[in-house]
Amino acid sequence: MAHILIVDDEPKMRILLSMMLERKGYRIDQATDGKDALKKLSLSAYDLVISDIKMPEMDGRELITTMRQQDIVTPVVFITAFATIDSAVEMMRQGAADYVTKPFDESKIWIAVERALNFSRLVTENREMKLELEETQGHRQLIYRSSCMKDIVNLVKNVASVDSAVLILGESGTGKELIARQIHSQSTRSSKRFVPVNCAAISSNLVESELFGYEKGSFTGAESRRRGKFEYATGGTLFLDEIGDMPLDSQGKLLRALQEKKFQRVGGNEEIPVDVRVICATNRNLETMVQENKFRQDLFYRINVFPILIPPLRERNEDIVPLAEYLIKTFPFGKEHVISDNASKKLKEYPWPGNVRELANVIERCLILTRDTKKITSDTISFLRPAAPAAGGPEVVKLPPGGVPLHQVQFSLVRQALQAAGNNQTTAAKLLGLSRSKLRVIIKNIDGDQ
Repeated sequence: MAHILIVDDEPKMRILLSMMLERKGYRIDQATDGKDALKKLSLSAYDLVISDIKMPEMDGRELITTMRQQDIVTPVVFITAFATIDSAVEMMRQGAADYVTKPFDESKIWIAVERALNFSRLVTENREMKLELEETQGHRQLIYRSSCMKDIVNLVKNVASVDSAVLILGESGTGKELIARQIHSQSTRSSKRFVPVNCAAISSNLVESELFGYEKGSFTGAESRRRGKFEYATGGTLFLDEIGDMPLDSQGKLLRALQEKKFQRVGGNEEIPVDVRVICATNRNLETMVQENKFRQDLFYRINVFPILIPPLRERNEDIVPLAEYLIKTFPFGKEHVISDNASKKLKEYPWPGNVRELANVIERCLILTRDTKKITSDTISFLRPAAPAAGGPEVVKLPPGGVPLHQVQFSLVRQALQAAGNNQTTAAKLLGLSRSKLRVIIKNIDGDQ
């Protein structure tokens, strides 16, 4: 519920307004004059200020002027006597949301308050959308050279113009949310919100209230009605990340919302229409989860209209150095840094199990280490080594009951490593925990056996 600050030097007026507004469920604070109000505004965020104009110390004129100077955009409604209507009109010119004359009817207060709160919500939403747009355009660019990423960019362009459901697949850290944002920014919904939801970060008993919202009193702690992510994203795009981690019972309610294009808040009976585009993403194999009854088959078909598979960084070797150079420029202290040829080579040889997210962490570490020299060399990234498998850990390859010739397993693993590394033997050797010379011996022996 909205948080309102009442500013008046008359205690009776403050108490009267507080009682009227608290009956409607609003949270109320009081201030005795403009100076007191500014102190409270500096400590708390308010949705609305209701203020008298004539006050000692600092009056309403000074209050709204100072608020604008300090970039406090909270709307202000003035309460004024008939004799000072001209002053109230002048305050409107300076940015006040509304004014109410004394003596006043409660109905006039409600109308002014609702009108000002709606304005406050619009200001907040516009500010959030502006920040989101700046983030998307300024720090979330698609950097690529590889042909596989060019294909993905073409897929994004094709699907952005229609409202079809998109399922983005790929390992953690490959940039699934970035692709979703690109689809949104190129769509007809780009002027509305892009709302990301990490399904894996929401506890199973809160998924429905997070997505669909809830009514006041629907459960303990529900002190007021709350909009869910579907309502918040109205007209825009809802991005459901890690959809494979959503509980089965919540999957059914999500499916209903997608099929019928309407939903109910938790604890409510009203059918609310859905006007959002839904993009889902996961690093899990949903088809296998369907076979294991861990993911609803009907929901899988609903969200898998247009799948986009993002390859891991190790399969797009050409993108590594351009990405590293771009990431360097995103840090305030990295503008003048360069990467040596040997360092670039080493970056391209590393298999990047954590993908772009790991690359960003490595670049940040390198920038810290080279703040004086401004040059990232192969020595700088000497810490970059493929992690060795833990001793006594789980078996990587399961032995079939009937057994299998060792050379066949060896051939299969070498072939997979070479494919993952784009036939780069140095990178493939790192994937297998071998030296390049040892790998070449194994390849030679395999070729000799065939």
